[in-house]
Amino acid sequence: MVEIFTDGASRGNPGASSYAFIFVNSHKIIKLKGGFIGFSTNNIAEYTAILEGLKEAMGDHLSHIAVYSDSLLVISQLNRTYRVKSKELLKYYNEIQELIPEFKTVIFRYVGRENHYTKIVDYLCTIMLGPK
Repeated sequence: MVEIFTDGASRGNPGASSYAFIFVNSHKIIKLKGGFIGFSTNNIAEYTAILEGLKEAMGDHLSHIAVYSDSLLVISQLNRTYRVKSKELLKYYNEIQELIPEFKTVIFRYVGRENHYTKIVDYLCTIMLGPK
């Protein structure tokens, strides 16, 4: 199972935003990617990171994945513990739901900010945002 660690960041909320993800297999980073989103909220950046990670996993023909995020809100919504109330977030939620059947296994898990890989994707987001 490939682990995908994701993060989204926003300078201001809303503000300049970015996302990043890394693929980890057997405790080794096998892929990393990130991008600048533009003006957005932190929650949209978090959803974008997961969405882009899933699209990349599909392109790589991965079938068993675990997605990790430090956003309790987003993970709880994807696991259907929380309802998605925001119409903006609902667009991202629905797009992710459409991708899930493309995989044999998809697990969404919350991971704290102290996690080694979470720190890496957080740093990648900062790089994508550029200098302050």
